[in-house]
Amino acid sequence: MARNLTLRALANRIGYSPQHISEVELAQASASNAFIAACDRALGADGQLNEMLPAVVLERSLQRDARASVRRSAASVDDDVRRRAFLGLGVVAVLFGPEAAARALSDADAEQVTHEWSRALFVAPDRQALLPGLAADLRRLKANGGPQRAVALLSGYVAMIAASGGEASVSHRWWLRAQNAADVSGDVHVAAFIAGQRAVHVLYADRAPARALVLAEHALKLTAAPCAGRMHALSTVVRASAALGRQRAAREALVALERTFERLPHNITREKATVGGWAEDRLHHTHSYAAVFGGLSGGEAARDSALRLYSSAAWRGPAQVRLHQAAAEVDPQHAVATLAELSDAQRFDRSIRFAALRTLSACRARGADVAELGEAQRALRDGFPTLRWRPA
Repeated sequence: MARNLTLRALANRIGYSPQHISEVELAQASASNAFIAACDRALGADGQLNEMLPAVVLERSLQRDARASVRRSAASVDDDVRRRAFLGLGVVAVLFGPEAAARALSDADAEQVTHEWSRALFVAPDRQALLPGLAADLRRLKANGGPQRAVALLSGYVAMIAASGGEASVSHRWWLRAQNAADVSGDVHVAAFIAGQRAVHVLYADRAPARALVLAEHALKLTAAPCAGRMHALSTVVRASAALGRQRAAREALVALERTFERLPHNITREKATVGGWAEDRLHHTHSYAAVFGGLSGGEAARDSALRLYSSAAWRGPAQVRLHQAAAEVDPQHAVATLAELSDAQRFDRSIRFAALRTLSACRARGADVAELGEAQRALRDGFPTLRWRPA
């Protein structure tokens, strides 16, 4: 009002729709850093809006955590009953035969099952320990004609576990199985999720940014709708472009990522502790990576925002961002302290090792102390544990 601007006039200045500006005003949509910065410039606020954003982010995070706590308390009993019912299908098959198991499966909520595994995969300190139970549920789903959407997601989770353990050939086979099941299901969001997640894991597990870009572009072609799969793909484009030294492409992809995030359904953005969600902390995590390893600006603010927003159940993301911080500050000791806080299984996770190795390379290139670098390398250790069990 002070600038005598209508919503449409402001929209024309900042490149966002009047509808989105209105939704932010009414607290019906989240405001990204890019949106606030654009408004600050257009309104001549001299940085005041930018300065207010961290307090808003913190308040919003606390409110979300409080709501999530209430939901978990109310749903815990029902969730436990559903989980026990599904995990009991193996007993049903043994005692009463496959027909009874098929009937039991029809009564089970496959969507709830995939969600439970999605959460378990996110919080587990040792993903490999999940393999026997996950594969058993996957076999029951396939044997009893379970929905291909669930088969695709669980197959994708097996691929993620294999990638986390450094088993590239095993993960490759399971990615293909997941993609085939997603194609059969006809659900483009699931297909995009599988393709997007595969791109992320290729970037981390294979350390192949060019190949990750190809996979991400394929995921983006599957659907233009805002969804978790599209976010994973755009995030991969940001990080892979930054790793390849393509700053302009990384910046453009980051803007696209922020704008797509603003259009994501709430059932995706509120999922902070599952691999199937895409909460705001992931947005800042991506920015942090591109800043420290690709030279983009705003890395410190992005790291601060990510660490404030992470779920208390998260460990992988916070550890990676703290490693980003060690690289930005050329502080191998900070990397050592971050790794020391992790268990052996967590330290052996491929994404953690990748982030740590990149951090040490960056510190070495920026003139870090040789003795400190050696200590950090010893903290990483050599080799990966092999997968203890491989589902056929």
